[in-house]
Amino acid sequence: MKLLCISTAFKNTDIALNLDNKMSYSQTLSDAKQSENALVAIDALLKENKTKIQDIDSVSVVIGPGSFTGIRIGIGLAKGMAVAKPDLKLVAICSLDLMAYIFNRDCKPEQDFYCILNALSGNIFARKYTKDGEAIDEPKMLTGDEITLLRGTIVGLEDENLSICNQKVSFTPQSLLELSTLYYSQGKFVSENNLLPLYLRKSQAEMNDANKKN
Repeated sequence: MKLLCISTAFKNTDIALNLDNKMSYSQTLSDAKQSENALVAIDALLKENKTKIQDIDSVSVVIGPGSFTGIRIGIGLAKGMAVAKPDLKLVAICSLDLMAYIFNRDCKPEQDFYCILNALSGNIFARKYTKDGEAIDEPKMLTGDEITLLRGTIVGLEDENLSICNQKVSFTPQSLLELSTLYYSQGKFVSENNLLPLYLRKSQAEMNDANKKN
């Protein structure tokens, strides 16, 4: 296995490698500069491990929800590699599922829980999980009264510090690599055509256009 993992959906660019069980990691504070930093970080990690991009046989990428621009960059990188290497295996990672994996691993919850992310404008992205970290429903965006109905264990990101959360986790390239390696071992691959962004809401530009039409 020569697995490259990419996350550009949040403020950090997380890159990780599993080269036949030799693990390497990189995290760069990127904010809005993922397009500049992702390729640099990937190239640096490959050189550090004396590996070429042609040697990689699988790529995992965080597909969202998260930053619209960051998600596009990560998926674009993975798709570009797949075009150059048609037999490349692709793994799609939902950011909420990654949060659930981290929380389940570190806290061993005794009850079902929610993972949530800030969707801006007072909205959140949410998904419910069993105590074992298995998804119960589909990811969705919640607004207003829907948010106030959430009860029990609510897991958010340390960086976002949402007041509704009573548990918090942080994304790391190590956790990304762990979940990606697990999905690889389970054969959870997607085709290039099915490697799609998980936005859950319209972009600001789309909402502005809709408001103008109304």
